[in-house]
Amino acid sequence: MKNRVVVDASYALSWLLPDENKPLTKVGQKIAPTLLPYEVTNALKMAVLRGRINEDLAQRLLNEFLNWQINYQGVDYNEVIQIATRGKLSAYDASYVYLARKMKCELLTWDKKLVGTVMVNKPD
Repeated sequence: MKNRVVVDASYALSWLLPDENKPLTKVGQKIAPTLLPYEVTNALKMAVLRGRINEDLAQRLLNEFLNWQINYQGVDYNEVIQIATRGKLSAYDASYVYLARKMKCELLTWDKKLVGTVMVNKPD
């Protein structure tokens, strides 16, 4: 399927948080590892604690996010640890890279460590 993208938490949050620059609005099928909701929930909590948003807005943004059509995928943890170790990434970040490589699609991220790491045509 064309226009599939893996979306990480940094990119998802830029769609949600009012003080973020807004990224691409039209993307195809969104794909993410099953950890994305945990990362988004935690980031919204941190935004409340840092005074960026209030609890009511955090709840509304979380519910908006939970209604998005995202194809959640599991990962091969043996592959993830290799990507994490070789790329000096967290296992969380390596999960997004793994999925983008597996699905042969772009990884949408604002994380400078991850930009350019996917190279989907490169064999591992």
